[in-house]
Amino acid sequence: MEYLLVMALSGSTMTCLYLLMRCLLRKRLCAGTYYLLAKTAVLYYLIPLPFLKTWYREFINAVIPKTQTAMKQITLRWTNYVVREEEKLYLNIYAKVQITVIAVWLLVAFLLLLIAVWEYIQAIRRFVKYADRNITESQKAVIESLRKEYRIRRHIVVCQGQDGEATMTFGVFRPIIFCGKALGSHEAELLVRHEMVHIKRWDVLWKILIQFVKFLHWWNPIMWALYHDFEQISEWACDETAMRDRPETEVKEYLRLMIEEARDPDKPKEAILRWRAGFGYNAKILKGRMENLMSRKKWNRTAAGILVAVLAFANSMTVFAYRDVYQREMGDDVSQEEIEKMLDRDNLMFTPDEASQEDIQDFDILDEEILYDRQFTDEEGNIYPVSEIGSERRGCNHTFDSGVLTDHKKYSDGSCEVRKYRAQMCSKCSYTIQGDWISTTNYAVCPH
Repeated sequence: MEYLLVMALSGSTMTCLYLLMRCLLRKRLCAGTYYLLAKTAVLYYLIPLPFLKTWYREFINAVIPKTQTAMKQITLRWTNYVVREEEKLYLNIYAKVQITVIAVWLLVAFLLLLIAVWEYIQAIRRFVKYADRNITESQKAVIESLRKEYRIRRHIVVCQGQDGEATMTFGVFRPIIFCGKALGSHEAELLVRHEMVHIKRWDVLWKILIQFVKFLHWWNPIMWALYHDFEQISEWACDETAMRDRPETEVKEYLRLMIEEARDPDKPKEAILRWRAGFGYNAKILKGRMENLMSRKKWNRTAAGILVAVLAFANSMTVFAYRDVYQREMGDDVSQEEIEKMLDRDNLMFTPDEASQEDIQDFDILDEEILYDRQFTDEEGNIYPVSEIGSERRGCNHTFDSGVLTDHKKYSDGSCEVRKYRAQMCSKCSYTIQGDWISTTNYAVCPH
């Protein structure tokens, strides 16, 4: 569930960038650029990227020397914690809560999937009656020439739909185009060109992927903004590609065909609209689509690729929200009482095999008693209050003892934060020098 939340964070961040650019740069960039951003957001919603966190961390450690220890102390109160004993599993409270949340999430996702499958079946039933409508050899030759013009390798079937019905595409690997205009006419060619662009860009597959995003992230309002905008921007980008470098007369005829489809009195059911390669009959959306096509913005593939790559890389920094996974082997002599007691702990220490002796010594005093909000603990475990740091006492011939400086801060909500630094304190005048940071520990409820 935590992976799903980070995927939602990554996808939502990319969606916000996409919507912000749509708002600020609407008249400057072509729809193809926005479509690339929208598809990138879809991928962030669907693909977990925890491995990127490891790669980025290794790169940062190679460039910037590490100053903190490799030891880890994590808070278990809001962490999945599972103890495995032979064939038995023991879960902490947070893990049990997550299981309940996952059950509710799966139930709603399954219901949405059933609705989508039913709508798809309804759409198939509507158009299966056109499957036996054969087209002439000359019409097949025109379709074949368009397929080669757009460099599509997949086999494409074109069926003559009902006169005046909206043209649409079904299928991913063996696409079928249902055309509502008489095949062989110039109007049909313009509409089929539009569908060829959809097929070339695998738009039906992307539409299926955005459906999966809806199933996984139905609880996310930002996802719904992308879901409702994705179909629109896909059509805008398709219009631009289909009419690029076409004469002005063809563009005007293409716009007229848009209006004709929108004015079709025999509008298909909503179930059909959701699976067709269009977005319905909304007058405001249709106006925006026409204005975008008439603006004839130029498409710069290189500039669009660089822009999307930069934004995608910046958004990939959200992978640092993935929580690290730790495993700890317990001895065979651990009793059930000790396991249940362990599940109730607020914190747990993880010591990697490569940790140095100095690291272990530093963390040996993490659980020390805190007597003062700022204190110094020497190597023998003696604790001294620290009033000032960096204010050297004049006239003292300093004799320094090494140890750890502890800075304890308590907050109004009852939580606290404990920061530890390597430090030195003069045994004569208590002059203290703060060194490198060791660790920071946060407690939901201050135990000190």
